[in-house]
Amino acid sequence: MDVKVGTFNVLNLARQGERFYPDEKPYSAAEYEDKATWIAGQLNRMQAQLVGFQEVFHEEALRDVCARSGQFANGTVVAPGADGASGPRLGLASVLPLDEPVTTITDFPAGTDVEVDGLALPVGTFSRPVLRTRVVLDPTKGTTATVFVAHLKSKRPIVAPQAPENDPREEALGKARALIRRAAEAAALRFLLLQEMTGNTQPVIVLGDLNDAARAVTTDIIMGDSPSRFWPSDPDVRKAYWDRLLYSAHELAARRAGRDVSYTHIFNGLYENLDHVLVSQEFYERNPQRIAEVMNLRYFNDHLFDSQLSDDRRDRIVSDHGQLVAEIRLL
Repeated sequence: MDVKVGTFNVLNLARQGERFYPDEKPYSAAEYEDKATWIAGQLNRMQAQLVGFQEVFHEEALRDVCARSGQFANGTVVAPGADGASGPRLGLASVLPLDEPVTTITDFPAGTDVEVDGLALPVGTFSRPVLRTRVVLDPTKGTTATVFVAHLKSKRPIVAPQAPENDPREEALGKARALIRRAAEAAALRFLLLQEMTGNTQPVIVLGDLNDAARAVTTDIIMGDSPSRFWPSDPDVRKAYWDRLLYSAHELAARRAGRDVSYTHIFNGLYENLDHVLVSQEFYERNPQRIAEVMNLRYFNDHLFDSQLSDDRRDRIVSDHGQLVAEIRLL
């Protein structure tokens, strides 16, 4: 039995006629129609039973595009807090049964602001509240997985409104501020994951735009460190390491294929994988006690173009991210 799970940054999905950012004009009726049609078409191409969404401004708009796709009839489509006034939120669509309600997590878990040598990560909240639920992967066996949908702070600099425009020093400080927030959010998400998956055999899946590569420090914080070949020597300690580790579907698929030509985002000629599907050891092919394996990771990125090589100008209809679908085979 195969299950397909995906992640989809829809780029500012909002209802027509309603402003979603102060400096962005609302979508016209024609723009909204084109955008909804494009998103629905991508969902039809993805054919995923479970999708995590980023940048949803109105839950009603997400329900509309999912209904147009026909992929989630009689399923669950939610975007908690996406009321147009609360900024971009996360959403989830699933034809898999939910074993628990979809909940939002705004505040960081206790312990993420501990100071060491005068340094701490005193952020306290996610810029986009994380979604959490538990889905039934195999009703026959009663197999469930806890799913988190996340969207971490981007690399866009955080600068003061009064800062001089195009000041390279302020840009450097702004990127450092953005990195601090993204690192704090990554650590907080890691805490949530550890609460969920350590000391048990509960499978975990993370779907999201993490705004950095698979081996960037912030993504590595979320995934955790695997034991080295010879350390620790105590087998029980090694098992504890495996129990708290996440694996990148991108890396698993690249190793299986023997090559990697993937990307989900292009900016100024830089091709990056910012969007991720992460899985716990229960989905790892080398784990003798696994319940499933990641067989393939599909990239839907043919709408992306390199502005350094093309005179095309991006519109607001299509997303500036590629979509991912991980194909998971239950054993």
